[in-house]
Amino acid sequence: MKKKQVLLMVGIFILGLVLMLCSAVVKKYRGSAEWNGNSYNIENVNSVDAKFARPYNEKLDNLGDLVLSCLCAGTMLLVLISFVISKDKRKGIKEALFEAYVFLISYIYSNAVCSFLKVFAGRIRPYMYFANPEQKGIETGDFYHSWPSGHSANSFMIIAFVVFFFTVCHSDSKFKKPVIVLFFLAGIAVMVLRMLSGNHFLTDVLSGAAIGFVCAYFMDLLCNRIRGKKIED
Repeated sequence: MKKKQVLLMVGIFILGLVLMLCSAVVKKYRGSAEWNGNSYNIENVNSVDAKFARPYNEKLDNLGDLVLSCLCAGTMLLVLISFVISKDKRKGIKEALFEAYVFLISYIYSNAVCSFLKVFAGRIRPYMYFANPEQKGIETGDFYHSWPSGHSANSFMIIAFVVFFFTVCHSDSKFKKPVIVLFFLAGIAVMVLRMLSGNHFLTDVLSGAAIGFVCAYFMDLLCNRIRGKKIED
């Protein structure tokens, strides 16, 4: 890439770090919420979200973390395999480093947006409307960071990345459709597990998924256009 292209890439990365830092400062400035010990009334929640609300379930919570970790590992494996099978190793390492960069900034921007929204929305998590709420969330003040779902955002950020990965780099791969479908199903599983574990409402996971997908799609599109890469339909 030319010097101007590299500078633009660096600028995007720095801006993302600034946004992450700002979200951390805002979160600290606003302080943590404290629970007064009184139960919240589920009737104050809209009928759709109230219908899907569940008490806290630690096993399902951990399972959701595991599925998300598998999505991350699967993404790194895709990038690694693409490098291993590339005939031109010099070009392959450049592509791998570029994809790693895109993945990183997609993560940064997606989480920065979610962090800002969580702080300003201050929505109570579903498990707070039931007996025996999650204690760690209460102790850390995380119980009022329900909207939007960060796990769902990260899952669909990964899905958008994988879609672009095959569209731009491996559009003729016979594994394109099955891999995208597999990642999409895993992303849906994360959303469902976040609801079943009592961590999020339906609107939380849908909003998070949309934020993650849009952020990653836009970042991937922007970076590929900066380096002059043709995007195939």
